[in-house]
Amino acid sequence: MNYYDVFGLSPSASPEDISARHKALAKMYHPDINNSRDAHDKMAKLNEANEVLSDNLRREAYDKELKQDQHRKRNRDISSGNAVKAKQPGRPGNTEQRAGKAELLRKKAEERLKTDDAARMQRAQQAQKKADSTAQKKKQTKVEMDKQHVINVLSALVMGDNVQRRSKKEIDEERHYATKVLLSLVRKDNEHLRRRAEEAEHKQRIDEILSLVREYKKDTD
Repeated sequence: MNYYDVFGLSPSASPEDISARHKALAKMYHPDINNSRDAHDKMAKLNEANEVLSDNLRREAYDKELKQDQHRKRNRDISSGNAVKAKQPGRPGNTEQRAGKAELLRKKAEERLKTDDAARMQRAQQAQKKADSTAQKKKQTKVEMDKQHVINVLSALVMGDNVQRRSKKEIDEERHYATKVLLSLVRKDNEHLRRRAEEAEHKQRIDEILSLVREYKKDTD
């Protein structure tokens, strides 16, 4: 299945064109709207194609694979054409030589196919590994930034840093955000600390919240 053919677009289509076509076709073939028997299958193909083509890394790997498939098809067509010519009656030359040459070309084409398939699989695995690594790094960086933000905001509130020049509303908003981030960080890995943080937030005891943050940071360092 050619994902570009699913959308009726060329491989040079922009991300915006792909997104717009996916939305338009989804409105036509969504099972909740379209009662035809093949609506579900068409919608599944649309979603599969969009999932690959909307991801830059996966689209790049797919485009390389598509070009390789087209190259292999041309090689097969050339080999098939040579084989047909070798079988045509009345052609000059030795028939056995032409047949042997066609067989040799066929074997070479098969060997290229195997080599290309192995290389394509290796590149796809490398691209997926790189994408997973990048996603993990982004997730870890986000967690560390959230933790540091909690420390900074609550430290400033408790120590009175710049409090005189800020409104109570701003202070409350920062306190609420910082505590929300803290709760999200400890929700899965420290139930006891989470309960204490929720109780401190409910009673608006900022010094206790800051103490919990420092305790969490110490446990995770």
